[in-house]
Amino acid sequence: MVKREANFSDLLVSILYFVLGIVFLAATDELIKTFNYILVCICAIIGVIQFIQFFINKKYKDNNYTDLLMAVVFIWVSLILYVYYGFMINILPILFSLYLFVMACDMLVKYIHLKESSDVKSIKYLILSFIAILVGLLLIFNPGSVILTYLKITGGYLIFVAILYFMDYVKVIKR
Repeated sequence: MVKREANFSDLLVSILYFVLGIVFLAATDELIKTFNYILVCICAIIGVIQFIQFFINKKYKDNNYTDLLMAVVFIWVSLILYVYYGFMINILPILFSLYLFVMACDMLVKYIHLKESSDVKSIKYLILSFIAILVGLLLIFNPGSVILTYLKITGGYLIFVAILYFMDYVKVIKR
């Protein structure tokens, strides 16, 4: 039962990544301010999903508080983005970079877990981890006028990751 809930969570995250990727690809100068509110909603939804998943899966019994920590971080980021939207537009590249580093860590953990536990080809997770780190570094060190280009690259990356999560979800359902 726990495995099924985790897979449903992967499906929800996949859908949210896909929506965020589409928004990043469609971003224009005028859309950046509106995008802030969309990002607030997405961060809040991910935070709530992580919070609920923490209690449904009873991870507190195993002293595993990662989902709770991620829930607090995402909800906190959504509140900060909502309250300080004008200031946050200037530091959105840094926040996107942080998000990409978190995704890179997640992909690296998946790579290590799949490499050790099964014969599934896990190299795609390692490659996605390195791409996320590279784009995250570019956003930190050169966010200026090329933010829209980086957003489009990040959008393509998120859509690819969403498709990957969805394909993994379908494989588990077929089993």
